[in-house]
Amino acid sequence: MGPGLGLAALKAASPGLALGASAAAPVLGGFQALQAGRAQKAQAKINAGVARTRADQVDTQARRGLESELGSIRAALGANQQRPGVGTLSYMSELRDERGRERRINVGNQMQAAADFDAQASAAGAAGTAGLLQGFVRAGPSIFNLYNYRTRG
Repeated sequence: MGPGLGLAALKAASPGLALGASAAAPVLGGFQALQAGRAQKAQAKINAGVARTRADQVDTQARRGLESELGSIRAALGANQQRPGVGTLSYMSELRDERGRERRINVGNQMQAAADFDAQASAAGAAGTAGLLQGFVRAGPSIFNLYNYRTRG
């Protein structure tokens, strides 16, 4: 077939081939949508894993920071040959509570991001499947026309 010949020329040359092509195109488009959905789902799953790893890192880093702060207070008390009193212990307990609260909020934020990526993965998979089904539905009339052409000539 030469350049410049379109669907009209194809229909004139071979109506069956034109009907077959018009039936196959939507199905192929559906498979493309399925593959795109799968790729997006895979990427979102990777992003969710990264977010969970980041949550673990945030947790570990916050715990280390708290221990470093408490260690500095203990070292300063020891360097000055002071024993921790009620006020110092109360301050350290309050610091521990505050840093723990901050840590839980930050870890929760990271886990929420992971959950968002999981939801995106689920939606992308569903969109890919829906695209495939739409491709088959769009191909239906063309397949019916191809069947009519084959049975009636």
